[in-house]
Amino acid sequence: MSKEEIRKKIDGIDARILELLSERAGLAKDIAQYKKQIYDPVRERAIYDRLFDLNAGPLKEEHVELIYREILSACRSMQRRLSVAFLGPRATFSHIAALDRFGSSIDELPCEDIATVFDEVEKENADFGVVPFENSSEGVINYTMDRFLTSPIKVCGEIYSEIVLNLVSRESTMSKVKRIYTHPKPQEQCAAWLQKHAQGKEIVQSDSTAAAAQHAVRVKGTAAIASRIAADMYGLKIIERRIEDHKDNRTRFLVIGRERMKPTGSDKTSVLFSVRHEPGSLYRSLKAFERYGLNLTMMQARPSRKGPWEYTFFVDLEGHDTEDGVKNALKEMRKETTVLKTIGSYPASPMKI
Repeated sequence: MSKEEIRKKIDGIDARILELLSERAGLAKDIAQYKKQIYDPVRERAIYDRLFDLNAGPLKEEHVELIYREILSACRSMQRRLSVAFLGPRATFSHIAALDRFGSSIDELPCEDIATVFDEVEKENADFGVVPFENSSEGVINYTMDRFLTSPIKVCGEIYSEIVLNLVSRESTMSKVKRIYTHPKPQEQCAAWLQKHAQGKEIVQSDSTAAAAQHAVRVKGTAAIASRIAADMYGLKIIERRIEDHKDNRTRFLVIGRERMKPTGSDKTSVLFSVRHEPGSLYRSLKAFERYGLNLTMMQARPSRKGPWEYTFFVDLEGHDTEDGVKNALKEMRKETTVLKTIGSYPASPMKI
């Protein structure tokens, strides 16, 4: 076929795709009357899995998921646009994670801190929130963990995001940069690179990677540690790519909301608990997990603030709290704990390597 014939055939396919997308959007609007939840991660995961099985290439699975994420987001918005709060401003890694989960057809609520994300969801100003929870090289974000102690909000999902950090600037070379803006966490994650390449540069802390990029836009002779999306959004050049010290740097974000998630068959449950300050109490409380064959995927201790050397423990385990094994284990744990709270059961996300 000639180039013109190929283009004509592509145009015809595009017309058919648009017609089918419009038909799908209409059906999505019709089905809203039968749905209790606008966002149904169980149904959406089933759609992705079925498409992956049908996919014969040449598109890769991640391409199919990327395309259908936006299709599902747009069709969902025909029923009602979801409002999603995240640690802002736009172009932060929390914002990127929110788009990765919900697509771009949402009402975005950028928040100045993690506390405000929780507040917006608790006050029902947002349907869901996205907050950072733990980083593969820096560990758990303590403030997020502490907020679950008092908040009625549930964990509704998790998102694993690769954290790629770049030096971005209006300037074209590092030699013209006198000051670097950065959030404290990326500064820690790029410590070795900064030590080697930023000697003599002033390091100024910002509230987020996006705020750092905004500073770099406004002030000549400055740069920021930020994402590629932040560079694109604010019109900055990437003058040094991938400056993070560990190239397998990933952050786990939690989706928070007010709804309980249905079991999918591949779930996690997050629990916080405290035990009596006596010998063997922690061992006895954890014994229930072994007895019922439950795998723990994360455990973290935090000072409970109820007294010196008193701790609250956070645990992630495989399974849903409606399953017999999880229910029985938690029932047994209540005998050994002074506080036991299920933060949420939700679909487990694959950890992208």
